[in-house]
Amino acid sequence: MKRHSSSPARNIDNLMKTAGTDLTTHMGQSCTTLAFLWKVTRVDGTVLGFTTFDQDIVYGGVTYQALTGMSTSASQSGSDLSVDNQEVMGFLDSSSIDEADIRAGLYDNATVEIRQVNWADLTQLDVLMRKGTVGNISIKNGLFTAEIRGLTQKLSTQLGSLYGPVCRAELGSLTTDSPAPKWPCGVDLSTFEETGSVASSADARTITPAAGLTSTSGYFDNGLIVFTSGVLDGLTFEIKSWDGTDLKMFLPLPSQPAASDTFTITPGCDHTTSDCINKFNNIVNFKGEPFIPGNDQVLNYPDAKA
Repeated sequence: MKRHSSSPARNIDNLMKTAGTDLTTHMGQSCTTLAFLWKVTRVDGTVLGFTTFDQDIVYGGVTYQALTGMSTSASQSGSDLSVDNQEVMGFLDSSSIDEADIRAGLYDNATVEIRQVNWADLTQLDVLMRKGTVGNISIKNGLFTAEIRGLTQKLSTQLGSLYGPVCRAELGSLTTDSPAPKWPCGVDLSTFEETGSVASSADARTITPAAGLTSTSGYFDNGLIVFTSGVLDGLTFEIKSWDGTDLKMFLPLPSQPAASDTFTITPGCDHTTSDCINKFNNIVNFKGEPFIPGNDQVLNYPDAKA
């Protein structure tokens, strides 16, 4: 079975990729046996491999599964340091890419390496075409669409700081952290951590804890819950609200926990002076400017009737 490609040598030259002599010679032929290999390394260390060839390929110790029902968009690259991007679309398959894993965040910022090989002769090695991370993922009607971001995505990260009324520090960051945070919070969250277990779960966003959590309504708003047993063991989720009875999640849980599943929970912070003073007694480390006038004051003008 042959695989054809249009002007492969020219494409490789334009992308300034490097390949071995044998593979370069093969790419210059009018008829080629080329295939793409996609290596995905999830945040939990799991490595998945996929290939555009119609049979599985074992290469570099990774088994690359044939891409069944999966397609990729055209890739975009530029010389102006703009972010390279590409999208991959496919069916959700519990044997490879599972919806529960996506919703659990295991593919967030996963590393992706895209290589091209000669499937008829893997001893010619490969050429690395692209490397990046998984960006936004959407799920609809049993299909997923994942954005693949190039390395220049990191250049779009804001490195400076903007002044404002809310605190810029990340809750729980300490000066002893490595790397040291620019704006340490100073709150040791381990001293605020509580443990509990699940009494019931009415839906994918709601957890009713068993007796044990005695904190008042609102205390765990914007906090984190980490499951220590059950189907969600080891996974962390953001808490939207706590009314003293039920915990509401920002996003649906990939699976509903069972009664008696255990967890640890820490309070959140709204990054205002209110939580900093009343919840954490940490106003000395507040990293915001709450008394700077806002746009309404900047744009205000004298009123003769005042």
